Amino acid sequence: MIFHIKEAREHAGMSQKDLAEKIGVAPTTFHGYESGKHDPKSELLVQIARVCGVSVDFLLGLTNEISPTSAETDAGDQRLDGIIENYHQLNEAGKDTLAGQSEIMIHMPQYKKCDSVSEKETEVG
Repeated sequence: MIFHIKEAREHAGMSQKDLAEKIGVAPTTFHGYESGKHDPKSELLVQIARVCGVSVDFLLGLTNEISPTSAETDAGDQRLDGIIENYHQLNEAGKDTLAGQSEIMIHMPQYKKCDSVSEKETEVG
């Protein structure tokens, strides 16, 4: 897969070395990502997108729109970063448990997102 990392970096006005430092990888490793010799992990793509002010969809070549959507820049993404970081510190049993707990939670009404129609119906009823 060809990523649009160079375009994102240039959009941000950063050097390879600067961006590598901001995302916590060696400059030679970053060069491999940008040249297509190595594929970055998904959490690195998220970091690159945030630092460069682009969307992950842009990095993946799914859109030509360079700016992130509001959904990608909200505070929830910061929580997601913490969850991903915690996940990578777990052994396989811990990862399985975390995945299972998240699966359970999405079926619990108190944790599910409500769309505006449902919220309005709840308020009226």
